[in-house]
Amino acid sequence: MATYDLRCRSCGRDFEVFVLGFLKDETKVCPDCGSREVEQRFTGFGGVMGLSPDSRSGFSNRASGSCAANTGFS
Repeated sequence: MATYDLRCRSCGRDFEVFVLGFLKDETKVCPDCGSREVEQRFTGFGGVMGLSPDSRSGFSNRASGSCAANTGFS
């Protein structure tokens, strides 16, 4: 299931659409005014799983593996 963030160009409402697969033109309809003048908003997505907070930023207080050796951070 994919979530798409959309904005209606007619009335300005921001809304989400949940669909299986890719976003299609027939799913781009404003729930308030019914307009098809809808644009996709790129708002980002949820993070990295399985990494510690230190390793996500690239700044670690300890050397671990080859990544730390290559970045110059320790």
